[in-house]
Amino acid sequence: MKNLIELLPTVRAKIESPVLIALGAPWPVTQVVAALADLRVTCFQMDFFQAQRLREKLAQENLTAEVVVHGDLWDVEGTFKTILFPAAAQADRELKLDIVEQGYHLLDQGGRFITLSEYERDDVFLKLHKKVFGKCSEAPRSEFGSCFWSTREGDQPRRRHEMSFRAKINDGPSQQFDSWPGTFSYGEMDAGSRAMLEVADIRPGDKVLDLGCGNGSVGCLASVPAGSTGSVLFVDSNARALKLTELNAIANGVKNYKLLLSADLLDIPVGAFDVVLANPPYYANSEVGRMFIAASREVLRPGGRFYFVTKMPVRTIPDIVDLFGQVDSVENRGYTVVIATA
Repeated sequence: MKNLIELLPTVRAKIESPVLIALGAPWPVTQVVAALADLRVTCFQMDFFQAQRLREKLAQENLTAEVVVHGDLWDVEGTFKTILFPAAAQADRELKLDIVEQGYHLLDQGGRFITLSEYERDDVFLKLHKKVFGKCSEAPRSEFGSCFWSTREGDQPRRRHEMSFRAKINDGPSQQFDSWPGTFSYGEMDAGSRAMLEVADIRPGDKVLDLGCGNGSVGCLASVPAGSTGSVLFVDSNARALKLTELNAIANGVKNYKLLLSADLLDIPVGAFDVVLANPPYYANSEVGRMFIAASREVLRPGGRFYFVTKMPVRTIPDIVDLFGQVDSVENRGYTVVIATA
């Protein structure tokens, strides 16, 4: 959010300590912390990787702020006089509403929730603030974006924004999954994940790694053919994803599973898995896909199977060949499922 620091002076006089910055990219948030150096600031992140980068940026600038990682905003300890929400343009509407509503419950009575939007004309947040707080003030529009603020008055019950869906693979049983804003595959089973699971050879007793688990649907469905002697390790950098995954694993009767919050995948046991299932965010960041590929080669047992689903095989397959040697691929549901053996 490149214009965040330009928007801040518009609302600086309304910001009181303690302050919570809800989400935001590492460098813009670092700039805000610098501008609020005289106040006590806590930075909330859902993603462990983003939190690590933010801590590094703060240290480089010799700035002091607490960085916390949780699945929900309302999991942050304490209450605040001000919550700043630097809302990136690409964030989905459901996540925006979720942050505004959860932020309400972390404010002191009379505390302010301030949204800084990248959009010069943003009618979405005007409606969201009024929906949650009843009233909303806004600054004059500028070329840098829009500013909105509301004050907490009174109380209201917490609301969880979620959608549920059912999914099955081939002849397996149907399972039900909850999904939350800000996690992969919100509201429906991802078509790429389904394509990968329809191709994957998962055998009784297999130790399965669900790499970038999102809501956990891939690992939960894979646990069925792995059976009671198999197991699943769910790994993600997003704390909300793991919180949700655990609920879905319990609801669908997955017995042998573990959860791992990881930023760099270096803490996954080496040579411990028979199957790795990977569906990285290939459009957003190719670096993540390369990290998934490198980690998978290390954690598979000899003869272990690697399944990687993509819409960009020309960019992805050479990286897999470099590490695994010979690979196969299957076209399914408009996706390419790349298959390699350790």
